[in-house]
Amino acid sequence: LNTYASILGFTPVVSKSFTMSLNRQCILPMVVSRGVDQSEISSRYESRSDKSVIRNYGGLLIEFASVVPDGIVVFFVSYIYMEMVIQKWSEMQIIDQVLKHKLVFIETPDSLEASLALDNYRKACDSGRGAVF
Repeated sequence: LNTYASILGFTPVVSKSFTMSLNRQCILPMVVSRGVDQSEISSRYESRSDKSVIRNYGGLLIEFASVVPDGIVVFFVSYIYMEMVIQKWSEMQIIDQVLKHKLVFIETPDSLEASLALDNYRKACDSGRGAVF
């Protein structure tokens, strides 16, 4: 957390860090640069709202959700971007397709809600249902 304060040049009034530990071994951490249709996908600011980028990331999630046996953790550059993508995925029925394979838990900026979502994500993975966080 100190790294961000030093980069941005400010002294935080309150700073809190929550540890996240998943006891399962990571099978396939990856960075993807092209979608199923071979279009470039990126989280660069200029590309973030591009419909094909959002659709391709969603397509990858559907594919992974159908073959990964336990949990999938998806990272976004910000909560605002995550909310926008989830809205678009909902409109494109991508969320519906993912839900055919896994439960979906969404992290919020509220630490209590995020902790509850993470706990339920773990339970879904432990039960064999699997989930996306």
